[in-house]
Formats: sequence, C-alpha cells, structure tokens
Amino acid sequence: MSLNDPQWGKRGGGNEGPPDLDEMWRRFNQKLNGLFGRRRGGEGDPGEPPSVRQLSGGAGLIALVVLVAWLASGFYIVVEGQRGVILTFGKFSEVTTAGLHWRIPYPIQGNEIVDLTGVRTVEVG
Repeated sequence: MSLNDPQWGKRGGGNEGPPDLDEMWRRFNQKLNGLFGRRRGGEGDPGEPPSVRQLSGGAGLIALVVLVAWLASGFYIVVEGQRGVILTFGKFSEVTTAGLHWRIPYPIQGNEIVDLTGVRTVEVG
C-alpha cells in the first residue's frame, strides 16, 4: 500500500474520523449515574427526585471515601535522628522512634517531630 492510496490509514468497517466526543461523554455520565444508584428511563417521571435507596448508594460511597482519607491522614514518618511525640487530646501519650507509624487522626491524636541531632547555637554580643 502506498502513501498515495486513498484507502491508506483508514480502518475497515466504514469508521470515518475520530470517535464522537458527545457519545463518549454520554456513556461516561450513564456509567457515573449507575455507580451512584441513579438510573435513566423506565423508573418513573424524569423530573421525579431520586429515592432514598438511590441516594444511599452514592452517599455511602462518599462517606466511605471520606472515612478512608481520614484514617490515612494518621500515617506519619519519623527519620533517623528524630523522635515522634504523640499527643492525645493535647497531652503527652508516647514517644516513637524512626520509621513509619500510625496514630488516631486529628482531632483525637496529633504528632510532633523532634530533632535530636541538630546543634542549636545562640551568639550573644
């Protein structure tokens, strides 16, 4: 096949040009609506608000994502030469050494990283 051939670069089946973006967007929205429990067509009036059952699927998914993000915010890393101090409701709870650690996320526990190897000097005069 040469470059001068009018059929060069065309796929079989009569596919002319790039995919239809409007159709791709429509399919994406249908999949997203299906994920959150909202169905199109056949389920009553299009102006009818979604039922509690339909909303609970999407709300449950959002709540799960928020909970996982909150729990993941409790991870912290202490490097060599430093110590981690865990504060439970602002009061001292424990000291951690180097490594990856997890604490109960804010507002229950917090952590402070203290550098033990740094030399601090103050010049007077």
